Amino acid sequence: MRFGLNYRQQWPSLGNKYHTVRASYDQNIYKQMSAIGASYTYDNMANGVFQTNEFALIYSHTFRVQEEMFVRLGLQASLFANFLNMNNLTFEDQYNAQTRQTLPYSIEELDSDSRLFPDFTFGACFVIENRFSIGGAVAHLAEPNNGFARLEYNKLYRKFVAHANFTQNLEGSNGLWGRHGILSEKYFFANASYQQQYDFKLAHLGIGFAFDPFIAGASFKNTFGDINSLSFMLGGNYKGLQLYYIYDLPVYTKENGSWSHEFSLIYILQKEEKYPCPVVYW
Repeated sequence: MRFGLNYRQQWPSLGNKYHTVRASYDQNIYKQMSAIGASYTYDNMANGVFQTNEFALIYSHTFRVQEEMFVRLGLQASLFANFLNMNNLTFEDQYNAQTRQTLPYSIEELDSDSRLFPDFTFGACFVIENRFSIGGAVAHLAEPNNGFARLEYNKLYRKFVAHANFTQNLEGSNGLWGRHGILSEKYFFANASYQQQYDFKLAHLGIGFAFDPFIAGASFKNTFGDINSLSFMLGGNYKGLQLYYIYDLPVYTKENGSWSHEFSLIYILQKEEKYPCPVVYW
């Protein structure tokens, strides 16, 4: 059984910070070779101008191919509740060019200042236990409308994700999911991913090392344009409690304040005879 809490603050040097909070729970059901989970994600953008709430339920099932080889399928059902605060927005018709003052009202109107809609994500992964995994996922399967005006032009396009992870145990014992503690004593890991949503693309490559009880890593993110960043992660674990800090550093410019901080807290509760929940970093 695993509990997680994540907080991310982006663009802190600007007045309209971007805050994200996520709480999650998941656990394995060993006899059925499956797992269940739930999560809540809250985004606050531009000091409350736009807020999103996502409530999600997750189910996954594992199929054994042969010894230490598995195929895992997962489905996530989400409910989004989004809100737009018109009082914190200023439109062009509110400016008076002669007096240089801002009028209190605007003729701009929205169909609604809130949106409630379901969403679904599906993913699959091939796993060589303790060593390698490769898979993909498709988010926003039904491509719901998520805008507040002219809904036909505010479709949430499908997002396609491909990912791969490699783990090399540096001690020759039980690997990442060994019985001796939550993490192996020493191991190396590398991961890569690519995602595309409409015309937006993002590639990621990361590496790291774990020397129990500490773990550290670095990654590079590339949008195939002007926005690229380096990320650094440092964390540790103690008796089922794990704490991680991630810092994103833009490599193109610092003037827009787009660097970010992220904190993750994970607690794993398990019986000694069971394997712990797999931990996926980044």
